[in-house]
Amino acid sequence: MFFFAGITFGATGLGAMLLMTLLANTNLGKDESAKHGISLSESSRLGGLAIAIIVFIYIAGLSLMSPYTPGLERDATFLYLWCAVLFCGLLGFAEDIKPDFLTPSLRLVAKFSVLGALFWLSPALIPVSIGVPAIDFFLNLPVLGWALVTVFAVGFINALNMADGANGLVPGIALAAFAVFFMEYGRPMDGALLFACTIFFIFNVISGWYFLGDTGSYGLGAVLLGYGLLGVVDGHFSAGFMAALFCYPCIDFLVSVIRRWRAGRSSFSADNGHLHNRLHQFLKARVRSSVMANSFTGLIISGSTAGLVLVIHLLDVLPSASDLWYGIFVFEVVAYLSVLKYLTSIQPKTQYSDPL
Repeated sequence: MFFFAGITFGATGLGAMLLMTLLANTNLGKDESAKHGISLSESSRLGGLAIAIIVFIYIAGLSLMSPYTPGLERDATFLYLWCAVLFCGLLGFAEDIKPDFLTPSLRLVAKFSVLGALFWLSPALIPVSIGVPAIDFFLNLPVLGWALVTVFAVGFINALNMADGANGLVPGIALAAFAVFFMEYGRPMDGALLFACTIFFIFNVISGWYFLGDTGSYGLGAVLLGYGLLGVVDGHFSAGFMAALFCYPCIDFLVSVIRRWRAGRSSFSADNGHLHNRLHQFLKARVRSSVMANSFTGLIISGSTAGLVLVIHLLDVLPSASDLWYGIFVFEVVAYLSVLKYLTSIQPKTQYSDPL
């Protein structure tokens, strides 16, 4: 881990990796074996906290050693966005330190409240067009548009949290997204987030005992949500681009909710029927190392979705503002459903999972 961090970012990377190692070895935020349906050993849920600390140190140092002024001091929209990110991160941190400290219903109400307030105070975050006429009509109705985006935002953050179950899956998606944002905007905060997520990605994939936790999935989810919406609103990215970039957590969330509803269970109850659970089960029988089976699962999924979008963007095959990205999104959805259907058909029924 230190070798890869060193050759990638030098002394800065080594320092960040050391911080993550120290946090991972504390007694706080320990996650029991198999909590995510994949991990076979005790792991740490403080990955999100580690990323937050690294980003804070990076931005604080930049502010002290240069004339850089953080965006939240220059733009009210960024101020409200980062307040929402902080709230979501703290909400997740409470769960990481003391599981079930807040009931699921209370956490859901809290997310609806803070994200609803964000979009009410910053209507500039609400897109007026995503290239789908029926949805565009409702988005242009002030109160209804606000309600639709708020529901989507809460669902998106929950989807990212639900997908944080395989090494390199959500970290890989976040890494690809921040790489895209940094290339497009060049903002120091994007660079800090890209750096922190890359270091965590290396640690997560190689060690297999460090997860983002709710702090990371809620916090990063809020950042990615805000940046994605801003990118669509300012016209730099199409909604189709963002749909393709974040396809896996969103589609997996919707399919999981429908699967549980059809089985007569709570739509938000935990199970092992996700694609990453199924793919891990398939790889585990063919890869001797349990850590590598876990990591290959995350790398395959993040690489074939967000990674694919990043590569197409780097090669400049499609303009980032083109609606043709919806075609990539549809391809990803078809691939997801096909692979899930196949894996479900060849594997025995697992606990709380049902055929698609």
